[in-house]
Amino acid sequence: MLDWADAHGLKSGSTRCSSGLHWLDKGRCAVGECFDTPGFYDHTTTWRSRTTGRPVLVFNQPYGPPDVAEVRAAISEHPSLSAEIGPESWYGAGTASVYIWNDGNRSKTAGIAP
Repeated sequence: MLDWADAHGLKSGSTRCSSGLHWLDKGRCAVGECFDTPGFYDHTTTWRSRTTGRPVLVFNQPYGPPDVAEVRAAISEHPSLSAEIGPESWYGAGTASVYIWNDGNRSKTAGIAP
């Protein structure tokens, strides 16, 4: 996972935002009470650009295939975000991958393959 992050110019990020979506979209949690997380959130990690420090990715590894409609609904209020769903993840144990990207902060070399 860290080799993948290095290859794509990412470093670990952190936020108090429960879903990470406000952090990813605005660079901070813009909601006073942000407690809800979508059902596909599991084994979640957050990532920043190694060069700019801006939020780039919220990566989730849920068990089983995520509901595409739920993923789209989760990011629908954030036009700068996009999502990619993949069959494999680093966590293993039958988990899928849900990448939620801030496309404006995303490196041109960032791809979904773990």
